Amino acid sequence: MIIGIVTLQNSNNYGAMYQVYALSKYLKNLGYDVFILDYEMTRDNANLLNYIKNPISFFKKILYRREQVISKIFKKKNTIAKINRKEGFINIFRNFRGNYLNITKEEYNYQKLVKNCPKADAYICGSDQIWAADFLFTSPAFLLGFVPNGTKKISYAASFGKNEIESYLNNVFSKYINKFDAISVREKSAISIVEKFSKLEPIHVLDPTLLLKKEDYLEIIDYSLVPDESYIFVYKLNQDKELSDWMDKSINLISEKNNHSVLAVSTNLIYPFDGNYRELHPTPGQLLGLIEKSSLTVTNSFHGTVFSIILQTKFLSFSRDSYKDKQNVRIEELLSNLNLEKFYCEPFLDVKEVYKKLSIENNYKNVFEKLAKMRNISENFIEKALKVERK
Repeated sequence: MIIGIVTLQNSNNYGAMYQVYALSKYLKNLGYDVFILDYEMTRDNANLLNYIKNPISFFKKILYRREQVISKIFKKKNTIAKINRKEGFINIFRNFRGNYLNITKEEYNYQKLVKNCPKADAYICGSDQIWAADFLFTSPAFLLGFVPNGTKKISYAASFGKNEIESYLNNVFSKYINKFDAISVREKSAISIVEKFSKLEPIHVLDPTLLLKKEDYLEIIDYSLVPDESYIFVYKLNQDKELSDWMDKSINLISEKNNHSVLAVSTNLIYPFDGNYRELHPTPGQLLGLIEKSSLTVTNSFHGTVFSIILQTKFLSFSRDSYKDKQNVRIEELLSNLNLEKFYCEPFLDVKEVYKKLSIENNYKNVFEKLAKMRNISENFIEKALKVERK
């Protein structure tokens, strides 16, 4: 049985790499022949038309991303560093895709997929925020609009990245999502959104990275960047200046009190790290090694949080932004489901209170018992959707 995956496989960030690696590996472990479509939404021609049709939403998006936009326009002092960082990561992720992902040699836009998509017995869209309006546009490719009748259409852990979607997206979801054979979503908040457009009962499942256990990642885990001394590992993604300063202030306090060096990674940071950090550019495997061997991992990344749990590392998970329905949703929900919310740092929590969290003990045995039950629901969904028995 051949399965095609449609996801954000070309995004140059660790989360995108991990989720597509995990889903494809899990399906391969079940005995399927798996490929990943080399599709990019930027190859489509619908973006400009959507901006014209929805000027209010366009300017709202501009306002939300004001700091990113201002940074690009006025070229802050760290522009050269950001360019070097970006180019470095492009090569790292390109190599990972080539070594571990079975991506089609042919590149596709949506029109090309409609005319001649690769043959498969089933197509799965997901995971990651494939149903989010990336700036202003949700592609019907991520809703499997190109898949011919007779081929199974399944979503696995698809995410909107928020609690509700803009009203102008209702048409595209109404048109395509009702044609799915099985629907699962990554956040509970997405269930009510899907129910507006589909008669199917959407299932809440795990991010695909959590379908695998530590031993499933052994082929990529790399300890070559791990130093001999104890260290704090920081995996930080872009956030507003005030939140970024608060997170750095907390890290600096922890580093000072524990006398630990700080190793840091970011793929998209606008503002430079504000502390005595050693910035690294690890491969996805090296990043996992750095998380596992750290004395403490501090992150505002969902997948940074995920792998801290999988690798049983002491961690603190920081707010990514100050909007309740944005990037924090998936982190808060995951930690709550596993009774780990005590390791979450809400926006602008006093740094002394942040430090106190380090004294809290974590019983990973209880965490993995809960995770096993959640994993079973996810595995059952895949079994039923594909109508096969697990090995």
